Amino acid sequence: MRRLALTLLAATALCAHAGDDFGLWTELSATKDFKKKFSLDGGFEFRQENNLRTPTRWAASVGGSYKPCSFLKLGAGYNFLYDRSLQEAEVDYKTNSTTGESTMNGYNVDHGYWRRKHRLTFDVTGKVSAGRFTFALRERYQYTHSMPATTLRTRYRGLLPAEMEEGYTGDKYYYNGSCFTRYEVVPKDKRAKDKHYLRSRLSIEYNIKHCPFTPFVSAEVSNDLGHELTADKWRYSVGGEWKISKQHRLEVAYLYEDGTDDDTGGDAHILTLGYKFKF
Repeated sequence: MRRLALTLLAATALCAHAGDDFGLWTELSATKDFKKKFSLDGGFEFRQENNLRTPTRWAASVGGSYKPCSFLKLGAGYNFLYDRSLQEAEVDYKTNSTTGESTMNGYNVDHGYWRRKHRLTFDVTGKVSAGRFTFALRERYQYTHSMPATTLRTRYRGLLPAEMEEGYTGDKYYYNGSCFTRYEVVPKDKRAKDKHYLRSRLSIEYNIKHCPFTPFVSAEVSNDLGHELTADKWRYSVGGEWKISKQHRLEVAYLYEDGTDDDTGGDAHILTLGYKFKF
């Protein structure tokens, strides 16, 4: 288990050199079963991203599930998220009233900020075994309400053409390789927003005979229900779960994110670590 964790950590660090983000997600959770059909669970989560420089999430969750039969499970949960949005930038355009053409006017750069979110999830999971392989398909409806927040916005204006920089004697401000003659920092309100996603995940486990370690792979797509089921993000994961005892389990995995949704943006290589306690 220790060797696997070190291998995955080295792999994620090497992948991060390609220019993508690198992060670490950790989670503590506990589960209580009732008569084999009902279960309750809760947990705490912490995420660190921006190449491990910035904490980006604190979260707490509670939920429950019901198994009407051996191959089907229904679940529901609530998550309280305290998320940090990293710095975001967008180009500001100016439209010529005569020609109607748009030209670059500058940049709007929103500073990083924290925001509270409330999330509800509803799951349907089907599972089937074939030999030592177990295949599981989970369909999750996810609703997230993001609370209002306030941050700072830096506005870069007065784009100075490269051929004029050397002869310009006034103040110069650089951003993203461009030179500007002025800038200002102003408050920026972030309005409350609601997001609806359908998250589909297919996972495969392999049961190694007389071994407490169970390897797995999975693929997940997040579909934006507000934009005609647009596939905003893909996640691919490979790792394993180590059953220390009947009550204690550890999980370690490498996860690759491709795309953006209401949680994170851009490509990222993630090392995930989890501890589970079962009453």
